[in-house]
Amino acid sequence: MKTHSMLLISLLATLPAFAADAPRSTPVKPPPNAPIPMPKAVLSGPQVTGLFQVLKADGTTVIQQAVVSPGSAAIGEINVATVDALVASKGRCAFNVHYNELSQIAATGTTNRLYDNDALVAQNTKIDLAANQLVTIRTQPYLVAGRNNVRLVINAESATPSIGWVRINVSGTCGAEATPPVTTKPPVEKPPVTPPAVVKYGPGSAEWNKLYNAWGYSNYATTQLRTKGYARYADLVALSANLTTVVNAKTVEKPSYDSLMARWNSFTTDAAFKAAMASILPGAPGQK
Repeated sequence: MKTHSMLLISLLATLPAFAADAPRSTPVKPPPNAPIPMPKAVLSGPQVTGLFQVLKADGTTVIQQAVVSPGSAAIGEINVATVDALVASKGRCAFNVHYNELSQIAATGTTNRLYDNDALVAQNTKIDLAANQLVTIRTQPYLVAGRNNVRLVINAESATPSIGWVRINVSGTCGAEATPPVTTKPPVEKPPVTPPAVVKYGPGSAEWNKLYNAWGYSNYATTQLRTKGYARYADLVALSANLTTVVNAKTVEKPSYDSLMARWNSFTTDAAFKAAMASILPGAPGQK
């Protein structure tokens, strides 16, 4: 009997402790200085970036360029001359210019405006941007002879447009009449000179029909050559966009008409362009 009691006591000694005697778990508290998670950064829309370039009439040769300034730093300066202009008349010169914009998010139908000393000198509309894809904007502002403080307003119709600055100094007169020298003799009275009216073309004119045909062919070409590896495809897209702006306006001044048609004719005489279009649609790629 004693032997059985001793065996029972030994077995009980080997059993684990009751659950009631086990230590209780306590909730884990974060350390007092643990960082608080921050919200994700808001992605920005269209922003002006990089260089502002002034080009010759061929649309490719850069005359001078400068980095676009946000206004909080020194403004980059560009020096050009009246002889570099596409058109020079009444103290104003029109130049080919390029600048870039970039958006972290996709944006459609945006508007960019260029001001010179608060006067609107160029506008581009219906600009579409894919996320993180650099887009080059081409336009032709009219600048005065002398100093021009050019303000770029990107995505101008949004609540948070992007602003950039560049200064363009234009030497020469831009076609302004020279000031007569001061003499002691009274000036001879002359009848008032009426400045020549700016020639414009609209629907129904022969010039408009040529421009309208160029617009149609350029739109077709940009669609058909998108994936064909055509070397001047970006310039073709830019020309098509400029023609679209004029067609929507239903009027075009002669200097702009001459420039647009010269750019279009550079494609119709381009052997690579004609070969690419002939493989898609036999026949002439456009009308001069």
